[in-house]
Formats: sequence, C-alpha cells, structure tokens
Amino acid sequence: MDVSVEEAAGGRYQHVASAAAGRAAGRVPLIYILGATHSGSTVLAMQLARHPDVCSVGELSDAHSHDQPGYRCSCGDELARCGFWNEVSMAMAQRGFSYSATTIETDIRNAPNRYARRLLKPMHRGPILELVRDTALFVSPGTRSYLQHHQRFKAALAESVLECTGKSVLVDSSKIGVHLKYYLRNPRFDVKVIWLVRDGRGVALSLMRNQRMTMQAAAYEWRRFYEEADVLLRRLDRSQWTCVHYEGLCAAPERTLCELWRFIGVPPCPPSGLQNADFHVLGHSTRLNGFDKIKLNEKWRAELTPAELRAFEAVAGPQNRKLGYCAASFQHT
Repeated sequence: MDVSVEEAAGGRYQHVASAAAGRAAGRVPLIYILGATHSGSTVLAMQLARHPDVCSVGELSDAHSHDQPGYRCSCGDELARCGFWNEVSMAMAQRGFSYSATTIETDIRNAPNRYARRLLKPMHRGPILELVRDTALFVSPGTRSYLQHHQRFKAALAESVLECTGKSVLVDSSKIGVHLKYYLRNPRFDVKVIWLVRDGRGVALSLMRNQRMTMQAAAYEWRRFYEEADVLLRRLDRSQWTCVHYEGLCAAPERTLCELWRFIGVPPCPPSGLQNADFHVLGHSTRLNGFDKIKLNEKWRAELTPAELRAFEAVAGPQNRKLGYCAASFQHT
C-alpha cells in the first residue's frame, strides 16, 4: 500500500461527497474503523459520535463479550436492561428480525455450523486466499443462505440504530477485516473506512498485558493487523478511505476530528456544538470512561525492555517505520 509518511501521519484527507448522497441512493452511510486492537478505536468512535449527525454504538460487529452476564452498556445499565437497546430490538422486530443486544449474531464469524465458522475465523488475506475462502463458502448451500441472511440482518440493525438515535451516519469500531469485507459487499451500505494506526510497540505492550503474549507473539499479531489493512485498502478507491494516527488524534483532537468529519461527509462541528449526552457504546472498557480529555498513552517507552524492543523490531520494525514511527520515537507533523 503506497502510503507516505506525511499522509499516514495525518496529512491532508481527501474530502468526499456528503452522506446525503448515500441516503439519496437508499443506502446506509457507514464509517468503519479498521485497525489493530488497543489502538484507540473506541475513543475515536465516541468522539466522532459527539457530532449531531453521527452515531456510534461502538463495536457493532464484534460480539465476543456482549452475551456475558453483567456486561454493561456505556450508559451504565446492564445490556439486557438498557432502554435504548430494547428500543432497537423493537425496531428490528418491525423489520422482521428477532434481536437482542446480548446476541452474538452480529458477528458474522459466529455461524451456526462449524464448517462456516472455521472458514470465517481467519483474518483477511490476499486475493488468492480470499478467493479460496469464498469458493469454499459458496459450495455449501447452508453457508450461502447464512451469509445472505446475515447481510440483511446487519443492514436492518444499522437502520434500526440510526432510527433510534435520530442520526444519519453510523460509525462501527469493530476493526476486524472480515467484517469490513462483508460490509463492502453489502449493497445496502455506503462504506467509508478510517484506518486507525498506533505505534506497534504500544499495541504490543497492551497485548502482552491483556492476552499474556510474549513480545514475539504480540509483534506478530500487530503485524498481521497491518498486513490485513494493507490488503483491504489496496482494493479500495483512494477517496473511500483515510488514515489517522492515534498519536495525532491525541495531540490535536479538534483538528483531527474536523478533518474526519469532512471525510465522513458532515460539516465540521465547533466545540460548542458537540454533544455529551449518554451514549450506548459496546466494546472496549474505555467506553465506560465518558468523554474526558483524550490522553496519550505511551507507557511502552518506559515499560518495554531493550530486549523486548529488539524483539519487536525483528518481527514488525519495517512495517512500523512505514507508518512513520522511527526506531527511537514518533514525531507527528
């Protein structure tokens, strides 16, 4: 993917047609945040959704934890008791679908049969391997039927969320490439992508802490996220995606958000016009922290040992530098 350091560090974003064009064509304007875990996607989605025309419920597609007992919406209520999500359930029923916010059905990888689950689980890869996966899925009539149903289900869910919020544009911070692949194939969606990147050393430290990985494994995991994004974005028109650095968002949040709102197709919103009402966000625990000032987290600088830094460099250093992160530090321009 030919992304210059200036561009990947948050240079000029291309402005595209407004979200109204997608609505006029009968499609749902969907903004998908693509990136590695622990890159700040929940924070970015919630900040974008402070705009009066933009909505986000966080990870709409990644339901790995929604069905756990006691899981809370960002409003503070248990998910099963949240008034907003019960309203969405009723809107879904009017569209002919049975839905609860605790369902795992929103994740396309949670197919009802093992065959489909095994095929949908791997991260997105290159065109040849994706063709193999698509062919294997197509030869199973039950799997074809499932994928068609899921596409209709996700469109109905997006429409229901927008109806219940009164907003016009939906931001999904699910990050995973397979979800994006099927959004792009769904004729009901007008999709634009925000590629959110963060210094891989910071992501690796979070993976080591939260998933008990070695540095070698964490660095490889981050590199795979980079490779997945590379493959997906190469196939999109350049006007359909933009890149933002987590560090740039933290350093200049107002400027970054204004540029992203223009990219999305809504007018930039001054701080006085931003909303701080209760939101109903699913995903990372940061959704429970509200809208405090965005804070840069670079604990990796102090906590990673020289040996761990060398291990990261050996596995993912070249990819990290392609995104503008030098071996010593990151400079946002």
